[in-house]
Amino acid sequence: MKKSFAVSSVLVDSPKVTAAESALRNINTQFIKSLRTHALFMAVVVAYVAACLIVAWLCEASDKISLSLVYNNNLKVITEFYLLLFLIGRFSYTMIFTRPEHLTRYILDDLNTNYLNAERILTALPMLLLIPVFISAFTSYKAIIPLIKPYSWDPVFVEWDAALHGGVQPWQLLQPILGRPLITSTINFFYNLWFFVMCAVLFWQAFSLRNPRLRMHFFLTFIASWVLMGTVAATLFSSVGPCYYGRVFEGENIFQPLMEYLWAANEVFPVWSLRIQEMLWDAYEVGGNGIAQGISAMPSMHVSVAFLFALLGWRTGRALGVALTVFASLIMIGSVHLGWHYAIDGYAAIAGTWFIWWAVGRLLSRNDFDNECENIDQEIDAP
Repeated sequence: MKKSFAVSSVLVDSPKVTAAESALRNINTQFIKSLRTHALFMAVVVAYVAACLIVAWLCEASDKISLSLVYNNNLKVITEFYLLLFLIGRFSYTMIFTRPEHLTRYILDDLNTNYLNAERILTALPMLLLIPVFISAFTSYKAIIPLIKPYSWDPVFVEWDAALHGGVQPWQLLQPILGRPLITSTINFFYNLWFFVMCAVLFWQAFSLRNPRLRMHFFLTFIASWVLMGTVAATLFSSVGPCYYGRVFEGENIFQPLMEYLWAANEVFPVWSLRIQEMLWDAYEVGGNGIAQGISAMPSMHVSVAFLFALLGWRTGRALGVALTVFASLIMIGSVHLGWHYAIDGYAAIAGTWFIWWAVGRLLSRNDFDNECENIDQEIDAP
């Protein structure tokens, strides 16, 4: 009897062992695939971080570089927020449109089958681990820019803005239309919303499996824009922006009336940018470290990233393209009206981002990214 029971136990347990081995094999396969697919992305991030560390060391400012600025409680809160938002959205969609007989069981099966699987999670893993490191390095590096090259380009950009806009500053052209506290506060709301939109798009694309080529096109353009424009160009054309112009440069401050209006508008409706501007300036003066550090006007990375979202949106769907184009336009207008940037900062950002998007597209086509992904799948699946 004991022998019979032992044999039957093995027979019962063997399918479980096989299922576990199959699951582990699948995880290993997807992990290798993810590493190979994201090899270029990971190489760029590692090279950028190494370059930031080397530059900081050469400038004797290694204490300003931190690779864990974004790995704090804020990241945890943001992740939990978007996870909750996704679950609420998915639950609502299922209740309204699918209407299954057993709602809870359907939701759990849907999450387990379509979202909590090895392919989706391991595809997102390189982005989830490396982008916070990348952004931390970038934010840290911004604080070193004035040490490498003191702010000096602002007067030139003031002249260029006037030359491009009929002899007047762009904020002066916008003021008769936007110079009302409620409008200013509304524009500032969308300008601050940029950060949350960026996080949402990054999470969306990190976990997306629908169009691998478009996803890689987006992420490579995203980091290349921060590297080439937010780091290299920002250092070469070191500038503080209109809101700080009078604090750095002597003589007439043509932006003083704009800043006076913004402070007056803040008494009626909140203009949150003013508090952030003061916080950044305080950090600059004391040489502090942290997530709120670094001042750089040219080019506008707010505009660059928003424009990139619009490019991604049009490749995804017409409605999303229109919505993100409107959002990018508000960011461009807000960057000038709120005193953050010269108009030419935004123009340069749009032109630079478009060129990088085009160049990355050519690179992916030349390397035949789609076929490369298929070849990786075939090599991994081969016995």
